[in-house]
Amino acid sequence: MSKISVDIGDLCTHCGKDTAFGSKELLFVDRCPSDYDAKLVFADKEFDVTIQGYLCVSCRSMDCDLCGVSVLDDYILDGRVICLDCANKEGIEV
Repeated sequence: MSKISVDIGDLCTHCGKDTAFGSKELLFVDRCPSDYDAKLVFADKEFDVTIQGYLCVSCRSMDCDLCGVSVLDDYILDGRVICLDCANKEGIEV
């Protein structure tokens, strides 16, 4: 099995949107570096592929398990995603 690394520059490693400075959706502001591992099967051969780029705000966001609001800055408690408001309501120090 071969290992391949591909740098896709300013593209989101999950959805492919352009996160470059000046892109039309202004995704540069909340992007973060990202690696995504995948397998490529070609002509009965498997290749491990690591895709390097960025993660856009849409793909980075998660929903709070308590209130459902979409958040970037979240806290994980007992395997649940919790937003700051719910963490404060639950008495969790952050």
